[in-house]
Amino acid sequence: MAIHVVTDSSSDIPSKLASEYQIGIVPLNVHFGEEVFKDGVDIWSEEFYHRLKNEQAVPNTSQPAPGEFLKVYQTIAKPGDTIISIHISGEMSGAVNSARIAAEMLGDEYQVIVIDSRFVSMVLGLIAIRAAKLAALGGGLEEILAAVDRCKEEIAVYFTVDSLEHLARTGRIGKATAFLGGLLNIKPILGISGGVIVPIEKIRGNFQKVAQQMVGKLSEKFGDRLLEVSIIHTELPDMVTVLKQEAEKSLQIDHFHNSIIGPIVGTHAGPFTIGIVALPL
Repeated sequence: MAIHVVTDSSSDIPSKLASEYQIGIVPLNVHFGEEVFKDGVDIWSEEFYHRLKNEQAVPNTSQPAPGEFLKVYQTIAKPGDTIISIHISGEMSGAVNSARIAAEMLGDEYQVIVIDSRFVSMVLGLIAIRAAKLAALGGGLEEILAAVDRCKEEIAVYFTVDSLEHLARTGRIGKATAFLGGLLNIKPILGISGGVIVPIEKIRGNFQKVAQQMVGKLSEKFGDRLLEVSIIHTELPDMVTVLKQEAEKSLQIDHFHNSIIGPIVGTHAGPFTIGIVALPL
């Protein structure tokens, strides 16, 4: 009776890692007008950001139907297996509710434990990866669930956006409404707490200064603890280099990931978003 891990495409887990740890991915939907695409199946980051920057159509997203979760559950597991299904914050999407309906549809043949991560992007992704690593090592259910709870408590993310208009338009701005207006030549540093986006700090200056502040906050929080770190970004290689260099100066990094923010998060955050996630080992 194996233990399997499932998440959704808002996790932005690089496909190589999802394959390596056999993590099932349920695609969320991206809408451009009347066109509907399954994230990571019908549309990928490169095409999405090209359209976002060059078309007038304003994208939006929607949760998968329960049947999409059911399909992944039945593909990844056999009757008698256990599925740990970890998903985007319920404050940001109804995906976790669809997962719960799918779990009920499976009945008693499978044990499905649905978890609201309270996060998104590779914050969610690192939690799912940690659970999948433990499952691959033969960890028991209680051990894995306890590790997920610890991850949710300890993980930290800081990110910045070029404009708050995308978050405001799609209703995902959370408590960062406090930063609306007055951002000329100022960059917001944002985080996620309680399942929603929260304002952290306003920085005046170039991106290197923003990067130093984000990394500094992680350094203050974690000290010399060994970390799994991921940079998340909307295809911004030059900025990734700056942020990685700052992280390597100040943080004790055991594993490093470079994760492109996919269409789901990109719809809400906008085309110029970059951040850093850290999770203690």
